[in-house]
Amino acid sequence: MRLHYTLEFSFIKNVYIKKFRGFKNQHFMMGEHLTVIAGQNGTQKTTLLGILSQTFSLRSHPNTDYSNEKPLCGGNFISNFAEKFKLSSVYDKAGEHEWSLTMNNESTPFEISSIKRDANSIRFWKKGDRSKGSGYLQYPVIFLSLKRLFPIGEDEKLKKSDTLVLNEDEILLYQNLHKDILISLDEITSTNYLESPNKNTLGISTDYYDWKENSSGQDNVSKIILALLSFRRLKQKYSSIYKGGLLVIDELDATMYPASQYKLIDVLRKYASRLSIQVIFTTHSISMLEKICNLKSELETKDETKNQIQVLYLKKENRNIIIEENVPFEMIKDYLNVAIGEKNNFKINVFTEDDETWRIFSQLKSRKGNLKHEDITFSCSSLIDLVYRKVPSFIYPNSLVIVDGDIKNTKNNLKKIKEAKNVIVLPGLTSPERMLADMLYKLSDSDTLWTDINRTYTKQVCFRDYKIEDIDKDRGIAKKWFKQQYTEIDIKWVYKVIKKWKELNKEEFDHFLKNYIEIYNNFSKEKQNLNKIK
Repeated sequence: MRLHYTLEFSFIKNVYIKKFRGFKNQHFMMGEHLTVIAGQNGTQKTTLLGILSQTFSLRSHPNTDYSNEKPLCGGNFISNFAEKFKLSSVYDKAGEHEWSLTMNNESTPFEISSIKRDANSIRFWKKGDRSKGSGYLQYPVIFLSLKRLFPIGEDEKLKKSDTLVLNEDEILLYQNLHKDILISLDEITSTNYLESPNKNTLGISTDYYDWKENSSGQDNVSKIILALLSFRRLKQKYSSIYKGGLLVIDELDATMYPASQYKLIDVLRKYASRLSIQVIFTTHSISMLEKICNLKSELETKDETKNQIQVLYLKKENRNIIIEENVPFEMIKDYLNVAIGEKNNFKINVFTEDDETWRIFSQLKSRKGNLKHEDITFSCSSLIDLVYRKVPSFIYPNSLVIVDGDIKNTKNNLKKIKEAKNVIVLPGLTSPERMLADMLYKLSDSDTLWTDINRTYTKQVCFRDYKIEDIDKDRGIAKKWFKQQYTEIDIKWVYKVIKKWKELNKEEFDHFLKNYIEIYNNFSKEKQNLNKIK
């Protein structure tokens, strides 16, 4: 009897860099399909690619046939040390490099550190284990470095290979992908496998030019397609042991025009899913980053796709490199252009349980701010859980979450709130509607608030349709009572009642306001071009 089973796709879930040159104590999540790394020159983007890919190799896989396979784009299914790291004899000492990767199907991180290779050099190896074959995770990895940018026409050692490298199915797939990515109408008459010390690639010929006239952009696309075909071969040939791999590309966008960059992203997403590969790349392209950030926002709306794309931005702070997650595109654009965005261009998205909470919060905060209320409905517990589980749209600095005071009655929620940087709790220990109802019920009949709202508005009118006992017991009734007051009595009812509450609860209000200003100004500092409030 033949057993049928599927292997779990393996990918890097999160990374912690304890120390490695400019990186100190940096932790970040990876995209299940695509991880994009952006940053100005000198922010060690290629070093980060090296850190992420150096941990993988097929060299010591127990299946020797599998470990002896070679990619169609040249080299081996390992990440060559020299392609990524130019070590300094002064600064790169054994023990000065340490990081860990956690795979999605492993609970224990795989830790790597630098050890002595000999008196003059170091190597990276699994921390605390020097045994043969233990140094790396056994998954295929392809690293496409800037060496691939060496133009075909200028590589005098590049020769056509006599070996038939691709089968008919692969040639057809290659040609279709090549034309699709470059949006080319040219008919490809032949493909030629080319080899030199600098590269292995495919050249295309048409009825009016041959492979020697291929552009750098065409060559780059060829190398990337060959890498995808290499993983495809592994998956087809070793279906019982293949669990995925890594495709790592330095300067993905180099020599390619924007429309072609967009097509390439679509292809990489599709084949990352089909071939169970994690694609990691650097880019400086503003247009590519805009497409990716917009695509990421779309995917985050669904549970099954919310973690597929990650965007990391690297920046220098006091000689250290900071790795930021979930940076809005407008900020990335300003960082790369070394520019200040338009004043008040950014809005902080605000999530509340319902419209009533937003109305009350708007009056309580008493300060202007660049806030945009998202008109969707979540319970307070659900909002706290989304923040706690680090769902991108609900975490700092992507949004502000406002929850009712009765959330304080649950210890588990209080613990989650303390760990968050973007949650504001309304005053009181009950829902804000009931807090205001209790205040009005206890208010003197002769208080000027009643006539200030309306000449004939009294406590009797206030509780005519809904008794205080029912409001206190039933949250739904409390909301109906609250809505009735400002829709039927006076639209300014909320403003006037909140103003009275502030007068009667000055200490509690001051504490709330101080907390709001502190959190808001942290957003302002993060986004840089929001006005601080005082």
